[in-house]
Amino acid sequence: MENNLTVVVDEQNVGELVRENGEYIFTYAVSDNSMCKNAYISLTMPVRGKSYVHGKLFPVFEMHLPEGYLLSIIKKHFSKITRMDDFGLLLVMSGNIKGRLSYTKPMTGGLQNLTLEHLLHPQRKTLFIELVKKFALTSALSGVQPKIIARVQDKATLSVEDYIVKSWGDDYPQLAINEFYCMSVLKKANVDVPEFYLSDDNQLFIMKRFDVTRSGQYLGFEDMCVLQAKQRDDKYEGSYEQVANTIKIFVSPKYKKKSLQQYFKMIIINYLVRNGDAHLKNFGLIYGNLDEIKLAPAYDVVSTAVYIKNDIPALHLLGSKKWWGKKHLIRFGIECCDLSAKEAHALYDTCLNALKEVASEITRRLMVEEERDVINVLSALLDIASEEILV
Repeated sequence: MENNLTVVVDEQNVGELVRENGEYIFTYAVSDNSMCKNAYISLTMPVRGKSYVHGKLFPVFEMHLPEGYLLSIIKKHFSKITRMDDFGLLLVMSGNIKGRLSYTKPMTGGLQNLTLEHLLHPQRKTLFIELVKKFALTSALSGVQPKIIARVQDKATLSVEDYIVKSWGDDYPQLAINEFYCMSVLKKANVDVPEFYLSDDNQLFIMKRFDVTRSGQYLGFEDMCVLQAKQRDDKYEGSYEQVANTIKIFVSPKYKKKSLQQYFKMIIINYLVRNGDAHLKNFGLIYGNLDEIKLAPAYDVVSTAVYIKNDIPALHLLGSKKWWGKKHLIRFGIECCDLSAKEAHALYDTCLNALKEVASEITRRLMVEEERDVINVLSALLDIASEEILV
């Protein structure tokens, strides 16, 4: 099995990743960033002559490795051919990892006339299974939820864009509609979110990739595991205060105020909807260059309490994993997000009003909904929202 990969940033070969004697070694092809503009592979790994050595796969390379459902599909295809440890998985996926950081030219494959309309208006219940067969091996996505990256062609312009398409497993029925309404709260609270949709049959949550510009340029994206030098298995270790500090350290000065405000609203809404899966990999930074680093849009927000009644937050806040109320969240905003008391209260009220609006939408939908599973999830969401609104 191969033990090395050439790493590419913005179509420039910038270094070599090698596995040798149980260690991972990354060496830049240049010793000075001025010799190769934006050659750095991570905000935490600046260009230098000395090699980086790690006992595990570096977090920036590990970040996009599939987990859960996607991992099981890929292992089924390749476990007889190559060892499916992290490096073996990276080797298998490397030709299809598309982003600011890549390895070889992506293998695009045929489009078969897939359009956004196909996703929004499915003609058959088996559509997601069909998408998995077509796109699983080209979907470098972390997270345990069943999801793939689908290449979608715009019928008007014929341009091709990537959309993340999610379904769910048996343990979390109607997760797509759950995520749609939770993301709607964020959108109504003026939190930056990617373009997202729910299919007509409620089976698919569809979200446009947010690390690609209109001109097709890939932006850098690094989640908090990468930025805090942690492996993906450590994603539940740490605190929301540490995430705030990471934002302060890395975000460009001109974006710091807005990023902290956005982050504060994300935390409030994760607490309001009871999202117990807001871990380190579900927050990140996005950048075009070192002067343009800011908080990434919100993503992967669902109410886990719908399925796990007594679920707790993913990370510590104010020293505890408990669902703090308004008073403590305001304190977090003032002490950790550099907000004034007036700003923190105003942002909290914005989030609560957004929750009220979405709760009204859910109430209207429940009046006409007929599918029992959908009714159960929407009713649970409404109960959680009502509990917060009435406080």
